[in-house]
Amino acid sequence: MSDDLPEEVIVNILQRLPVNSIINCMCVCKLWNSLISSQYFITTHLNFTLCNTGPHLLFSHYDLNLEKYRLTLHSSIDPFPRNHFYKALDLTFQTFFLRLLDFKEALDKGFFAFPLDFIDLPCLHHVIIRFSTIVGSYNGILCLIDDEFCSEDFDLFVLCNPSIHKAICLPVPNIRFNSHGPFYTSRGFGYDPTTLDYKVVRIAYLETESKTVPVPTLVEIYTLSTGVWRYVNPPGPPGLIPDRTIPVFLNGAVHWLGHTDPNIKGKEDDPNGKGKKDGIFRNVIVVFDMVHEVFNKVMAVPESLERVKNLRMGVAVVGDGSLALVPCSSVVVNDEVDSNSVWVMREYGVAESWTRLFDFNVLGGIERVVGFKKNGEVLVVTNAYEHQLVCYEPRSRTISNPHIISPTGSLYLDTFVESLVLLDVTDGVLERQVVNNSSSSSKGKEKIN
Repeated sequence: MSDDLPEEVIVNILQRLPVNSIINCMCVCKLWNSLISSQYFITTHLNFTLCNTGPHLLFSHYDLNLEKYRLTLHSSIDPFPRNHFYKALDLTFQTFFLRLLDFKEALDKGFFAFPLDFIDLPCLHHVIIRFSTIVGSYNGILCLIDDEFCSEDFDLFVLCNPSIHKAICLPVPNIRFNSHGPFYTSRGFGYDPTTLDYKVVRIAYLETESKTVPVPTLVEIYTLSTGVWRYVNPPGPPGLIPDRTIPVFLNGAVHWLGHTDPNIKGKEDDPNGKGKKDGIFRNVIVVFDMVHEVFNKVMAVPESLERVKNLRMGVAVVGDGSLALVPCSSVVVNDEVDSNSVWVMREYGVAESWTRLFDFNVLGGIERVVGFKKNGEVLVVTNAYEHQLVCYEPRSRTISNPHIISPTGSLYLDTFVESLVLLDVTDGVLERQVVNNSSSSSKGKEKIN
């Protein structure tokens, strides 16, 4: 019967189904299997989902009770609905009593004892256990790295789509310890909308005994369409990115919080327009353009934070797609304490548009920023109470506790959309559908090498 339906009708029906239902439909017949696994349908389904379905929030953490990593999907509006806190309780007796019971139950059992409040995302546990650090996510793909193994010789990456139970291991990078000596790396993951390709960028800072010369760097990039690593031509990054800095992907570029290299001196600006070469320390945002595969000019941070050394800050994206900064340690500038303030860049790339939204204090201080909820709440990990995750709501100025205790490094929060991306990947190389004006799933596939 399905053979009698026009292909556009089949596509229109299938694209509205959940990902797991679409995967089951691949078993209906060869025609549907070929259609669903085509790049044409994967892209069509993704575009339909992005336009018609609000994204979830993806939360990653190590469950101490189950002793395993978990990936869960949460409502972007209220991801942790049982984050009851005494200050938020209604004072009417009946409501107070009921919510107090909820609070005690949540405190005793933990947030993940209530399956109606989240969706357990199927994942390849043997992959997640080893590749536990998330570099980034986009269009349903997670870029994971094995942090324990990478310290021995090189970084080992995996691209994983938990919605379709598929993961591919990336080839060994070109820059390794046995060929280049000691180094540390910064990594980023993103998407090239001009080629519909997914890319991983890797920056290696080579160790040098000299304290007066710039730190030598090498940059390489992996593209899913080719399945190989290749070097990126100089110039390298216009700033130093501390090890294990968590990047964000926004406007086609990867952003890291870094600082200028004090060993680069000279009165003139960088001839490549990447920033000042005056030997003065500055906190900056380093930007790598995934489309043109070049480093853009560094972005300035708020002026009050620019010259503060040893400053820990989290860079993130707030709900409206703006770049945000949150200092994770107290800063004293002109005898004023600039503690735990949230800054947002209202106009992308314009330093003067940095706006200080609000200040907040968390007992014990902040260890790291995890992310932002859609309503503007910021999720942070505290230095106190066994490094708990807490939410700060700026309107009511209250702090709530979702009762999630997990190793700090395992916590990750970002928007997530379920997709079929990677369904057409074989051995780490993306097979692209040859699509013309009369696009049909019966067309052949060409492998881009």
